Amino acid sequence: MKVKGRSVSLVIILLSLLGCASLPEQPATSSPYALLSFPTTIQLLALDAQHFDSRFPVNALRVSPGQHTLQFVYVATGPSSSTTHNGQHAAPFTLQAQEGMTYYFVAKT
Repeated sequence: MKVKGRSVSLVIILLSLLGCASLPEQPATSSPYALLSFPTTIQLLALDAQHFDSRFPVNALRVSPGQHTLQFVYVATGPSSSTTHNGQHAAPFTLQAQEGMTYYFVAKT
């Protein structure tokens, strides 16, 4: 019986961790949206008032048209990356997203 109880606890822990990994609610592809695309060197920490778990990087995200505030952190991901800037937070970035546009973000150190 103890093993069964531990398995249930493990499943609950895994499900709660997966809940942290989920993306925010995104507009349906049939609704107006803009696409945000991030390289591995930029990690999205927050979009408007929603914060993201830093253990689960976001590579692309659909957002509704309009003004959004994004918060980023720089992540050194390879030998050509700036290790001195690893973990550096950027100032909040305001974006006026337009319907049908794709925004590609680039890290510059």
